[in-house]
Amino acid sequence: MGETRVQQTGPATAPPKRGPGGGERHSEHRHVELRLVDRVEALERAAAEERPPEAPPRASRWSALVIWLAVATGLAGGLLLAHKIPGRSATAAAPAGATAATRLPAGHNHAAPAPAAAATGALARELKKVSVEHYKRPSPLLPAVPPGPVKHFRVDVDQHITRVSSEEHPMEVWSFGINGKFLRGTGASPPMVVNVGDRVSIDFVNGATKKMGVTLPHSLDLHAEGADPTHAFVTIAPGQSHRETFVAKHPGVFMYHCVSAPALLHVGAGMAGMFVVKPRHLKPVDRELWVTQQEYYPSKNDLAPDYTAMQAKKPSVIAFNGYANQYVNHPIRVKKGERVRMYLLNAGASLWSAFHVIGLVFDKTDIEGQIGHNAQTVSLAPSQGGYVEFTVTQEGSYPFVTHAFSDAELGADGALRTTHAVGPVMAH
Repeated sequence: MGETRVQQTGPATAPPKRGPGGGERHSEHRHVELRLVDRVEALERAAAEERPPEAPPRASRWSALVIWLAVATGLAGGLLLAHKIPGRSATAAAPAGATAATRLPAGHNHAAPAPAAAATGALARELKKVSVEHYKRPSPLLPAVPPGPVKHFRVDVDQHITRVSSEEHPMEVWSFGINGKFLRGTGASPPMVVNVGDRVSIDFVNGATKKMGVTLPHSLDLHAEGADPTHAFVTIAPGQSHRETFVAKHPGVFMYHCVSAPALLHVGAGMAGMFVVKPRHLKPVDRELWVTQQEYYPSKNDLAPDYTAMQAKKPSVIAFNGYANQYVNHPIRVKKGERVRMYLLNAGASLWSAFHVIGLVFDKTDIEGQIGHNAQTVSLAPSQGGYVEFTVTQEGSYPFVTHAFSDAELGADGALRTTHAVGPVMAH
């Protein structure tokens, strides 16, 4: 059962207008009551007849078309469930600079990654006006289940400038913070963890302060919740909040993400994370880790994510936990003899993952409710998740990758390293 708490920030889906001094000027709230088919028809008419509205100053680096797609979709009545704009082409050219001819192959010994080329043109001018976050390695340890009979989470939208790879220019990332924890300096969002049967209460806040820089309508789709998405996963304007409560009835590793149309734009810009519902009678292990695979689409021309590259399925970066190659340069520490459980999610937006740990066999796998044993690799379509278990029997460094090696070369690799391992992480 969802409850929307509306702060006076203007139309339910339109970003706030800003006055000459930078302050927000709010227009009167407008509630649109349209059936789904009417919403789609209204949007199609708008696509043919209306001009794009003026973008707010914060979003000036975005193309007018992309701004209009997000805002016009919201004006059609919030969540459309079509996940796309009618008439938009699904094909486009790959972003410049992402070809094999211009990128050095990435192995598992990234001691000296190639730095990004110097920014030029509009990107160079934009970078002079903003502060780029410093990289900070996200802890891969799975968070604990919150205390209390009801598991409370506050989910904040954050729009920030960061890097997702040392080999790429900074970009604007849209991500989530959980209970005040933000993984800034990367493109990742923290996991939420509950037990099956728990009552869950989530306050979704689309930009609580100006510091979070939110300029567009957003929503929160919880794959672990069974509910009418038209009412549960509503699109809200900057400054608004929405509460969802539900019982976590199904165990598994689920995705949470923004589903406002076009969903590809929002997820491709970083708006996705992991929601773990632990099953009953789960055996204890020595270490629980989380790994989320995501694609990123930085542009060489400006700070905005490259929507054309998203449509073409041509990411420049594919990373675990929000930053390319980070767990190769800073391996995840384990101990010989430990039993390890790794929770996995492929957040997409578009490409498959073939997760594999070099030198280990998974004794147990639980992927989308299917239990397996003695597995070398697990396959995860976009939005799929689960966990793998294994025991580290020897000292050493154990690289983990997507076994789609062209994707691994874009940054989807890392390493587990035991306390007394000798030598570098192997090249691969």
